[in-house]
Amino acid sequence: MHTGLEGLTPSLLWAVEISFFFLSIFKEPALGLYALVPLLPLETVRYRIHGYFLGPQYVDVLLLGVMLGLRRRGLPIFPDTPIRKLLLVYIVFTYLSMIEGSLFLGLDLPFWFSDPRVSDWKNFIVDLSLIYLVGTSALRSKKQIGILLAAISIGSLLIAKNFHGSIGDRDFSSFSYNLRDAGTLGGAGVNGLAALTAQIATFTIALALVDRRLLFRLGYLTVIAGNLYCVLFALSRGAYAAVLAGVLFLGLLRNRFLLVCLFGFLLVWQSVVPSAVRDRVFMTVDENGEVEHSAAARLSLWDEAMQLFKADPIFGTGFNTYAYRSHVGGYGDTHNLYVKVLVETGVSGLCLFLAILWKLFQMGFRLYRSAHDRFFEALGLGFSVLILTAVIANFFGDRWMYFQITGYTYAFAAMVTRAQQLTNDIEADPPAEEAVESELRLEPAG
Repeated sequence: MHTGLEGLTPSLLWAVEISFFFLSIFKEPALGLYALVPLLPLETVRYRIHGYFLGPQYVDVLLLGVMLGLRRRGLPIFPDTPIRKLLLVYIVFTYLSMIEGSLFLGLDLPFWFSDPRVSDWKNFIVDLSLIYLVGTSALRSKKQIGILLAAISIGSLLIAKNFHGSIGDRDFSSFSYNLRDAGTLGGAGVNGLAALTAQIATFTIALALVDRRLLFRLGYLTVIAGNLYCVLFALSRGAYAAVLAGVLFLGLLRNRFLLVCLFGFLLVWQSVVPSAVRDRVFMTVDENGEVEHSAAARLSLWDEAMQLFKADPIFGTGFNTYAYRSHVGGYGDTHNLYVKVLVETGVSGLCLFLAILWKLFQMGFRLYRSAHDRFFEALGLGFSVLILTAVIANFFGDRWMYFQITGYTYAFAAMVTRAQQLTNDIEADPPAEEAVESELRLEPAG
């Protein structure tokens, strides 16, 4: 479907970048988030303004606008949050690890963004942490949290629309690698697209289970359908496993009917999915009982990675070094995030990273258990299952160290943190409860 406005998209995006930069400073910091966050995964769309003044700095310009707006209002840029200290430690640790990696690779020390490793570190670690921290400070109310959620939902539907435009006329009667397409996610690849949409799908299923408002549920179902469409036709076995794990988690924790649906699907899935999907699932072992090439390559990569790990099990070879060396089959990735983190940053780096994942999961689960508002309760459950889905997906490859994938995760984390703070404010100030409930339009959680 074409609107005839595609030629105007670069000019419109550039106008959004500049105008929302100033609106964030002089009107409302959260406005910058509304313009920034939905476009985080749409890398190929953002590429279209690279020829404009400050076009390549779309993310940085809008982040700067939000930070200046917070500063102008006397609000903290680095607010106190459950994972602030942990993130700051991880930023310092990974930078020092990157210096170690430069020595390991025999490269210049990483002091400026012209170095691709520094640029990657900034995108993967610093900018994502900033999105979380400034997002927590900029989102001041339930209404603003809801607006950002709606903006992210629209962004995910744009991803689905673009993906359908790319693969909609392809023949899925049998599997072929030519069927796969990364859509708007660019460098994150088709497996990255599948991981992102798997996370959004399970997150939104949780919202639909808890939030009973009919109009909202219709919106949730639309987002679920669009993202599951991407998961299905991205032909990623890791994403399939992640969605199934997420649905199982929600069924055990919230709604047993989901378990019935999951069991029924597992009984009949071969007869309802396209043949290409069925072929892809059964590709792990060929007709002779041999492990197929992709799975065999993973096993070889992991074996090689463990040899590298043994050379420095405490601190590893250095952050973002694996892709700069030659490996089995010419691959630049371990096809397992945890193996990659272990090789590059050792046991110390893996423990830090797992601590961040655990704290993120805890943040969502705590909000789910403590929220007095049904929307906040849904948000907490959704974020918990999103992190679980991400954990599963990353066993099949690096689906975390990509701005396009994890940008939404840290934006959701900011929403969860602010929702928890608003919930805590109600508990700490009972006399003002009626005023706060009016502001938040609270609904009973029972």
